[in-house]
Amino acid sequence: MANHLIKSLTVGFQRRWRAGLTQAFGVAGAIWLVTEIVTRVSSSADDWLTANGDVYLGGVLLVGAVWFVAYSYEQRKVKFQVPTTDSYITIKFGNLFEERSDWLIGVNEFFDGRLGQVVAKTTVHGQFITNVFHGDETRFRDAVTAALAGVPNTHTARVNLPAHSYKIGTTAVVANGSQKAFLVAMSRTDLITHKAASTVPMLWCAMKGALESVKNYGNGEPLALPLIGNGLSCVNIEPQHLLRLITLALVDFGRKDSLPKQVTIVVPEGCFEQLDIREIRRDWMKR
Repeated sequence: MANHLIKSLTVGFQRRWRAGLTQAFGVAGAIWLVTEIVTRVSSSADDWLTANGDVYLGGVLLVGAVWFVAYSYEQRKVKFQVPTTDSYITIKFGNLFEERSDWLIGVNEFFDGRLGQVVAKTTVHGQFITNVFHGDETRFRDAVTAALAGVPNTHTARVNLPAHSYKIGTTAVVANGSQKAFLVAMSRTDLITHKAASTVPMLWCAMKGALESVKNYGNGEPLALPLIGNGLSCVNIEPQHLLRLITLALVDFGRKDSLPKQVTIVVPEGCFEQLDIREIRRDWMKR
């Protein structure tokens, strides 16, 4: 907790110290203006100020310093309403798997389940298999196969199974206790190296397909998703631009169709210094 506080202050000061000083001087100026007016109309107030000038100055400096810190502090969570809808988007730093909601998770076009070289344990995809299926590839495969029954696919010659690939945007709805996990194909896999990669158009298509499934099968339940495309299946754009893109995809779908009342984007702690989530909220609250 203390580390988070220190990091929020440090990053915030680095980003906003100039604007923070402007805000602090503005507050001090407002206090001075009110003081001038009060002392002009009240002789007792003028006498008090003359006798307690040091206390007054210290109070003004304290208020300015508090305002500077409060303005500069880098928030770890923001929330805003999707324009023209009753849905809200929350962006926060944390762990997706601590969210008590449905999850939207990006996977490759084969919906692979073998941890190791094929699916890294550190990815959100890998963590999902570990947390929900205890790393059991067979159980994961059975759940995905049942979820994708009847969905068109293409047989592909590859060393590892499964050998059936699905279109980008194909979404498997997998039970997760009382919640659901929406696993969406959002990347293509190199058949030799097993490395998955995506692009901006592929990510946009994946988000559209996944949100369509959320609308059809989510029953309006809260939804949480990670910073899709920031891991090993990377889209190869800066995290801030990626967050803007994901937010735009959510807003675009929500305004044209519908979103759950609450959607949470859970971004990793490792991106804290690279992401300005206040900027995202500011942009959409203007609309």
